[in-house]
Amino acid sequence: MNSDQKAISISYSAPIVSKAMRVLKMILTEPENPGISEIASRLNLAKSTTHGILAALEETGWVLRDPITRKYTCGFTTKKIAENAVVRISLVELARPYLEKLSDCLEEDIFLGMCGGSHLLILDQVESARDIKITARPGTRLSLYAGAAGKIFLAYHDPDDLKEIFKKNPIPQFTPHSITDPHQYLSQLQEIREKGIAWDSEEYLLNVNCVAAPIFHGKKNRKRMVAGFWLVGLDLLVSPEKMERAKSMALETSETISRILSLK
Repeated sequence: MNSDQKAISISYSAPIVSKAMRVLKMILTEPENPGISEIASRLNLAKSTTHGILAALEETGWVLRDPITRKYTCGFTTKKIAENAVVRISLVELARPYLEKLSDCLEEDIFLGMCGGSHLLILDQVESARDIKITARPGTRLSLYAGAAGKIFLAYHDPDDLKEIFKKNPIPQFTPHSITDPHQYLSQLQEIREKGIAWDSEEYLLNVNCVAAPIFHGKKNRKRMVAGFWLVGLDLLVSPEKMERAKSMALETSETISRILSLK
């Protein structure tokens, strides 16, 4: 089990950091500058705590207090960093040509993602040429139970930890087709682990079907799942032949990317 997966069971928290990030996010996303009382009330924080956080953020340039209204806005440090910020993940660049080829062959949208502890984080999307498509920007978070995409990550998790996860976070009913029974879910995860591929039919979104595959890094005993990709489409299951072709090609792409990644 890798460190990201372990974080699902044993979560580390730094309360003051989490509170500071919530305060900063609110200031950056509100249409109008908020004041201390509004921030404290909206985020359910003590006013003294809010004042301390804002003082620290202002001191370091992350936020700025309007001298007239006494309300808070984005600081120059935040603005400068945001202008120059670049998300650099080598896996995205390495995997993209293979995912583009897969998308072209199957005419489906493909997402590349990783496990972010208690959620999935989208790193990249390869859009199909279809007029009707499913899109989600890099940085979007999904439920860890998001159909086949979530199952491919959970399949490589420690079974004992999975039972604890299910106990603390019951499997949601996203659609009438969602599998919420833990025993049935665990049985599926075992099958997915054996076959190296996951799939679902409208379990996360109605009229949307999905095929997902893992990406590994390392060899033999040091091999670990570091990411995954999933194909989503409105008609993947309309044709059983296309579904089987999608599974086969996704598995082949998974093995290719994992092999090349492990040489780095």
